[in-house]
Amino acid sequence: MKKFHVLTLFLIVGLLFSTAASAQNIDFGGRTITFVGSVDKIEQQRNSGLVAQAEELFNCKLEVLTVPATESVELMVTRLISGDSEWDVWAIDNGDSFYPLIASDALLPLNDILGDEYYELPRRYAKPAVDAFSIGDNIYVVGSFEILPNGATTWLVFNKDMIDAEGLPSPYDLYFDGEWNWENFHEMAVAATRDFDGDGEPDQWGIQGLYTWAYLVASNGVNFFVPNEEGRLIYNWNHPAVLEAMAFGRQLASIDKVNTTGGFTEGQTLFAFQATWQLDGLLNADVNWGLMPFPKGPSAEYHSMYTGFIGGLGLPMNSAAPKEIAVLLDFLFAPSSWETYAEDRYEELVNTYCPDIQSARIFTEFLPLYGAQGEILNYPLTADEVWEAYSSAMQGERTPAEAMNAVAQVGQAYVDDMTGWTE
Repeated sequence: MKKFHVLTLFLIVGLLFSTAASAQNIDFGGRTITFVGSVDKIEQQRNSGLVAQAEELFNCKLEVLTVPATESVELMVTRLISGDSEWDVWAIDNGDSFYPLIASDALLPLNDILGDEYYELPRRYAKPAVDAFSIGDNIYVVGSFEILPNGATTWLVFNKDMIDAEGLPSPYDLYFDGEWNWENFHEMAVAATRDFDGDGEPDQWGIQGLYTWAYLVASNGVNFFVPNEEGRLIYNWNHPAVLEAMAFGRQLASIDKVNTTGGFTEGQTLFAFQATWQLDGLLNADVNWGLMPFPKGPSAEYHSMYTGFIGGLGLPMNSAAPKEIAVLLDFLFAPSSWETYAEDRYEELVNTYCPDIQSARIFTEFLPLYGAQGEILNYPLTADEVWEAYSSAMQGERTPAEAMNAVAQVGQAYVDDMTGWTE
């Protein structure tokens, strides 16, 4: 966890020449730039000495104001209303803060101010981070762009010894043959779920930690809300690909009953969904494991993984000097070479987490694609009524289509309210 918490931040390996040149012409006149949020976004830069360099170069003071995540939006909006936020930088994330700040009309759209050229490299190497903090044509993130996968990304691991013991096909072979899909994943999970002692309860399971709305939806190439031509986010929980994922998840969990909550490290489960930070615990575990992207659903074009959380930086609506602050943030966060940074990051992930040559081969190819094309599921825009409908479908009370169509209107009204959309 600690290792990958650091990896979610950019390594500071130098400065772009243009940023350094621009910095020479910026003088904040001794003002204090305050980083507000639930985490200290400049801790790494402070420890490396970069904060001290920035304070001298830009003639400013960099301070951090941290509060619990549940209080960050209220504090930011309060600072905006009082006029105290003119020299703020806000730590934002796709869960607790971004959409509530948008609904409060508190975040400054930055692409018209900074220009398309500013986002050219982030879009090439960290497009999911840009997209996660965009509404319509407006982009709200600046300076710090996370490359996927991050510490919150979920991967799929499997027990290689159980594959052999049960006479199942290798997921690696299926992947290389273009057959790593829901159908084969399903068959393997069912085959691995076994009751050895005849007591009516499984002693060996097919899957650990399945979350249908997250992992199966992500693996089927769909999102919960999608933009139309006007940039309005449209309720998509009733899309056929989401309904497919819900039906498949119910089949696995409630009908076939192949899902459990633990047992992988004890050798009792074939597949397990594991976040990046959880992979650290497997490195020394007494289990012979392999590593895979998710099996591809019938509606998906690419293999995927699931990322539920991503962080960034934004500026308040009343920012006094957004262009100049952007240069400061680039000084603090921008890699000297996006291409080199991305390549080094993917190489480190492969070297750290891939347990064998087959997984290394797969992820050497897959990670750059996921980093460029991966999508952050925008589940924080989901109304409580929609979650309740989802639960009723997963419990078999209604079909997925009946449940999700019934709340389409309230779901759309909620996302419109959260994104500030007006007709």
